[in-house]
Amino acid sequence: MRHRVLAVLLLIAATLAITPGTACACSCAQLGPKAQVEESAAVFTGTVTAARRVEGDPLGPRPPIVYTFRADQVYKGRADAEFQVATNSDEDSCGYRFDVGTRYLVFASAGESGLFATDPGVSLHTSLCAGNRMIRSGDGPLRLTDGIPDATPLTAGLLTALGPAARPTATAVPPSPSLSPAASRGGAGSLWFYAGVVAAAAGLASAGWWLFRRRGRS
Repeated sequence: MRHRVLAVLLLIAATLAITPGTACACSCAQLGPKAQVEESAAVFTGTVTAARRVEGDPLGPRPPIVYTFRADQVYKGRADAEFQVATNSDEDSCGYRFDVGTRYLVFASAGESGLFATDPGVSLHTSLCAGNRMIRSGDGPLRLTDGIPDATPLTAGLLTALGPAARPTATAVPPSPSLSPAASRGGAGSLWFYAGVVAAAAGLASAGWWLFRRRGRS
């Protein structure tokens, strides 16, 4: 009997050692909207356009995920048109799951987080405790009506803490390469050259046909 109890205890211990995430769930401190904004390096609304998992040790902890956002309103930080934000891949490690194609209010921090076992390679990161919220599609400043049922609600206190928003700076589109004057002249010269060749060939063909018909008559 004692051997069976010992075997069960060893099995439980081994299971906890193999799957530490199930034994240590994320615990968040309750922060108000003002504190959420103050502790963030960037606060913005934007739509997720891509997600990639960071490469890591296959035998180690699950690596973080880097999400790319197309920003439409920026409440804090640089008014960039695009943001890359890292988070852990599961809620037990305080990761926040974003869905591609969905718009969110994002609170992102900078610097060392202590959350990642693998370096995500980007400067911004967020977590389940940051205050992120799924919101309705659009591109205007947040309103109370932008909240989604069954998601973390938007409140008047939150909108006050966010303050006015700035439109992101559009990424400049590089101008199309144009031909230099010399190249333009070269192109025109080539065109006239080929036109002359075609005209000369047509003239030779006409002369040959005329000679052929003349010999046939004689």
